Amino acid sequence: MIRGGIAVVLACLLPLDAAALDGQAVQAVIAQALRDAGQGGAPVVSANRPYPPCMDPLNVAPHQGGWQAVQVTCASPGGWSRVIRIEGGAAAPRLPGVTDDAPQRPALVLTESLPRGTVLEATHLREAPIGARARGDLVMSPETAIGRRLKSNLGAGQPLLARHLEHDWQVDVGGPVTIATDLGGIRIEAAGVALEPGQMGQDIRVTNAGSGEVVHVTVTGRNKVTVRPNIR
Repeated sequence: MIRGGIAVVLACLLPLDAAALDGQAVQAVIAQALRDAGQGGAPVVSANRPYPPCMDPLNVAPHQGGWQAVQVTCASPGGWSRVIRIEGGAAAPRLPGVTDDAPQRPALVLTESLPRGTVLEATHLREAPIGARARGDLVMSPETAIGRRLKSNLGAGQPLLARHLEHDWQVDVGGPVTIATDLGGIRIEAAGVALEPGQMGQDIRVTNAGSGEVVHVTVTGRNKVTVRPNIR
């Protein structure tokens, strides 16, 4: 049920060739549904991405009560469903008594769809706000991504994760690390041992050699890590 008690499901009446359903056709269906609902934004869909065939018109509905993403569903026998992000789409209405927006943090997303093996350039990336509860291996600095190859095909607008890039280990499992902690402008460093390998900008765990405490950190350089804030 959509928040606010209003359920909206839009059935796009565009005829689709069940034998040839691609990203361009799905994009057109979503765009028409957005217009019919009086919504702005644009679907983040690669034009060449293949989708399973569908004998019936696709249904398009707001995802989790808002238009920041839509649920595209094929109701034919053996049908399918996909969630498509809407760039510039309207967020779901807030529940009564809730006044603060969900916390967000900056991360990198792709400006265009790219195939596996692409060497990333600055023009391939832009910064966008991502929910603070998003996965911990989000790539947040262009310097950690530019010049590295993609391990998989990625769509435009998709957040870039460390796992999407070929490995460029800055910290080796079992290797020594320098753990830095910033306390009100004072920088404290301690020796530690990595419990897992890490690439630049990736969150990993290390052991403080002095206290034996397991610490959650972010890789900042070769054998260098910084303690993540608000992590115990």
